Amino acid sequence: MRLSSRAVCLFLGATCATLSDAFLLPSSSAPRPTFLKMSETTSVSIDQVEEELREVEKTIQEKLQECSSVSQAEALRREYLGKKGPINGAMKYMRDLDPSEKPKLGAVVNQIKSSLETLMAESKERLEMEEIQTKMESQRIDVTMPGLMPTNDIGRRHPLSMTMEKAVDIFVNLGYDTVTSCQDSPEVESDYYCFEALNCPKDHPARDMQDTFYLTPDLETMLRTHTSAVQIRQLEKRQPPLRIVAPGRVYRRDDIDATHSLMFHQVEILALEPIGELDLGHLKGTVEHFLKEMLGPQIETRFRGSYFPFTEPSMEVDVKFRGKWLEVLGCGMVDPNVLEMAGIDPTKYAGFAAGFGVERFAMIIHGIKDLREFTKSDLRFLKQFPYFYDDGMATFLSGAPPAQPKEDYRMDTVPPYIVESEEELKKIKEEAAVNGQTEAPQQDKKQKKKKTPPAPAGDIDVSKLDIRVGVIQKVWEHEEADKLYCEEIDIGEEEGPRQIASGLKAHYSLEEMQGRKVLVLANLKARKLMGFPSHGMVLCAADDASGKVQFVEPPEGAQVGERVFVEGFEGEPATENQVIKKKMLDQIFPDLQTDESGVATYQGKPLMTSAGSCQSSGMSNAPIA
Repeated sequence: MRLSSRAVCLFLGATCATLSDAFLLPSSSAPRPTFLKMSETTSVSIDQVEEELREVEKTIQEKLQECSSVSQAEALRREYLGKKGPINGAMKYMRDLDPSEKPKLGAVVNQIKSSLETLMAESKERLEMEEIQTKMESQRIDVTMPGLMPTNDIGRRHPLSMTMEKAVDIFVNLGYDTVTSCQDSPEVESDYYCFEALNCPKDHPARDMQDTFYLTPDLETMLRTHTSAVQIRQLEKRQPPLRIVAPGRVYRRDDIDATHSLMFHQVEILALEPIGELDLGHLKGTVEHFLKEMLGPQIETRFRGSYFPFTEPSMEVDVKFRGKWLEVLGCGMVDPNVLEMAGIDPTKYAGFAAGFGVERFAMIIHGIKDLREFTKSDLRFLKQFPYFYDDGMATFLSGAPPAQPKEDYRMDTVPPYIVESEEELKKIKEEAAVNGQTEAPQQDKKQKKKKTPPAPAGDIDVSKLDIRVGVIQKVWEHEEADKLYCEEIDIGEEEGPRQIASGLKAHYSLEEMQGRKVLVLANLKARKLMGFPSHGMVLCAADDASGKVQFVEPPEGAQVGERVFVEGFEGEPATENQVIKKKMLDQIFPDLQTDESGVATYQGKPLMTSAGSCQSSGMSNAPIA
């Protein structure tokens, strides 16, 4: 097969003067290279292109040996393997070839790209280890040297510890018992205590709300997702009436950012009395008392109807604090099913429960903007919290004379740099007061309210989906669902085939499913379908009029594990969490459908592999999902 010199020039000429120099990193000081000089009649073979790509691989190996940091290796990766790099750029010229010639070029590019990705990953891992070793050597401590001289600063309470203890104290003073022992409040929980006993059976839709760290393959043991499990253990152990408050750590799978963490703290309460002695009025009064003790008597509260599996009715509570309405906790009357599961007669006893996140309250009270500050152990941050809001509350409740309040700087203007001590902050405050006499107060107020506009969100298109070519290795009928098949599908991952459940029992037999090549949407979170853990989705075309459903299939010659692409939509796929949080499927799927000839398209452009386009035979103008 031969490529025209025009195609080769477009592919390589933008960054090189000769074909051999096409993939070298450009120097910031070097002059921009000229295009490859060839006549329109000159052509080059696939073998020549492969030979040049092999030279590229050799060049990268040499340059990786010269890299001394992970950032240099990453820059090299972006240069060669990024969406604007020469390797991905080669795929754009697939359209210039005859259908019979496309697999040859695609196979060459995919093989070279896979080899380079592996090489890059190994080099980055090596450099990361070298950086860690260098850092360890530079931070080595000589334990034989004399210790530091004692100082007056013996440390301060962590803001999370203060927040949790203050919340627990409020409920203890109302007659609640604290439950914190490892036996009664374990962080490693069973599926029964974490879900089933809380009115969340294996097929309950509320399971989708939890992103869980499972510890065993049977999904029966996990890190607890909430402290509600403590309530069930106490109901089994103790007879009502009872009132408990249960603080502790909980864990959920989430991306760490300014407002999310995979480990945080909760406090939950449970009150149970003979039926008729506790109602929504008692719950409302308890919650309002707690919030005013935590945030001050001047706050406003409002209760909104909501849904939790273990309470009925359920409510969420907002407070107006420092001029803003903020959601702070959830509560409700205990669902009779929960009591019955714990062996309590719901016709004799009733009560209420409530729960909240400790980090949420600490951030609101102290004006903290980034959740990650709590776990950095940065003394400059921790020294800002020598005391808690209303330091004399415990003294007041005990009847002792109130202590003199300490000066609170938290409502003042925060300087744009870290303050090392309270004395320095006091000095800054005094200087600001002096300057304020010569400045217009109204102008300062406007300047404080000025906000930087948010950065525009990235485009959401089909490139955010990680659609892979897969082959069904094993298929069987779901034991509990009449319409579901359970499949093991190989999509080229080192971990082995994925388990995926699909509702195709009414459209394909087991024999028709076995060994079939399909398209798999891979960057979806794992979820249970009727108890079966399903990780991914098989793409099908559906005719709403006839009810017919049919696979969208890759062409013959497509490699298992290769990613499907659409011309004009290049980019890295989104993470599983991003797909859910930004509701990408709702925005992308309406533009996925087959055309008149059954070819799968996105906004009219075909879904492609190295071997050609994907299609669903006989399904014209049908939506894909």
